[in-house]
Amino acid sequence: MWLEISVSADEEAVEAVAEVLRTYGRGVAIDEPFIQPRIDEPPLPDPSRRAVVKTYLPQDAAAEEARSRIEQSLWHLGQLRAIEPPEVRVIAEEDWANAWKAYFPVLHVAAHTVIVPAWRRYRPHDGEVALRLDPGMAFGTGMHPTTRLCLSAIEELVRPGARVLDIGTGSGILAIAAARHGAREVVGVDSDPVAVAAARANVKLNRLTRIVQIYEGNPALQADDMAEEGKPGAQKPATPPSLTLPRKGGGDRPSPSPSTGEGGGEGETLGMTTELVFGQFDLVLANITARTNAALAPFHMASLASDGRLVASGILADTTDTVREAFAAAGLATLDVRQEGDWVAITAAHDA
Repeated sequence: MWLEISVSADEEAVEAVAEVLRTYGRGVAIDEPFIQPRIDEPPLPDPSRRAVVKTYLPQDAAAEEARSRIEQSLWHLGQLRAIEPPEVRVIAEEDWANAWKAYFPVLHVAAHTVIVPAWRRYRPHDGEVALRLDPGMAFGTGMHPTTRLCLSAIEELVRPGARVLDIGTGSGILAIAAARHGAREVVGVDSDPVAVAAARANVKLNRLTRIVQIYEGNPALQADDMAEEGKPGAQKPATPPSLTLPRKGGGDRPSPSPSTGEGGGEGETLGMTTELVFGQFDLVLANITARTNAALAPFHMASLASDGRLVASGILADTTDTVREAFAAAGLATLDVRQEGDWVAITAAHDA
């Protein structure tokens, strides 16, 4: 049995609520209110309903403490954002796996991208790029403005043969989109094991295991170490970035050896101090939060090839200047700012 915890929130509060639930629960599902008269038409926002953010707790000895922590965190958040008190209900194991599927339509995003739930049938029209997705409890279905902003940027910025890094890959939707639009190599990274499992499954679902690799790790572990290099007047980082990976590499490939970078055994585990150097990328995607994007500015800078592009999203409009200032301090120039509702995506590059 599982406890389902649901929170109704205004759109500007959805990301903050999701972060609270993700901290203590087993993944996050977001019911974005929409109306879709026909499957081949894009869904329209439903102004009569709020978004509902959900997480799930196994009904065990630790459930009550986790529930209490969630309620306390949401109470404090409610002093700043418009959210409703959480609702809790008990659901069976078989219902947990499918509880959110009714809220996931076929989505037409940007000019050519269509997101098709794995359990639905859809035949793409000429010129459409279809991404099949079963996000499970991982964030990233294409419903949220931050994801849509990134998908639009991917259509415009991915060039044939590009190398792409997706930080906070979630369900793997952006990594898969980059591969479908012509990238030759995509690396997706997430610190949440639930997201990593979902992303790997979606990569297999789209038959992209030769192009997309998913790793569990956290670039924020190195943000403080690189902070000095990102200060005004400091020399730009000359070395490629690396990630500290607490578990073995993903995809269908064996984990890179920590000593040689070559394939290791299938069951090899990378220790907490092992660094896997990915090199530099033509496109870096970071659909995370404003605070994390600002903290990772030096990492973003080092991750980009000299002519590469960064697309940073998950940013509320009123925090745009803070993120841009952090990017400028790290040597990143803002090229474009896109906005949908209260959410912003920043495109940046090396400052000339």
